[in-house]
Amino acid sequence: MKENSRPDVRPVDESKTGEHDLVFYYSREHRLKKASRLVRSLYENVPVRRFGFFTSLVDTKPKAMLLIVIVAVCLLCLFLPVLRGG
Repeated sequence: MKENSRPDVRPVDESKTGEHDLVFYYSREHRLKKASRLVRSLYENVPVRRFGFFTSLVDTKPKAMLLIVIVAVCLLCLFLPVLRGG
């Protein structure tokens, strides 16, 4: 088989790569062209989300509930001595 007979494989320029460089031998665009319509629609319709510390804490309902419980326990530990009068 010829070295460059597949269009998704590109030849590597050895002069531009170092000893520890990663070399990727496929093209993502070409791989998605060959994929089914369902797979392409999954890649096209992915919403761009910004990463944030708070959003990662409350992005699912169980995570939000856990955060609420942790905050409630911390507040209880802070104010329980005040409420007991000591």
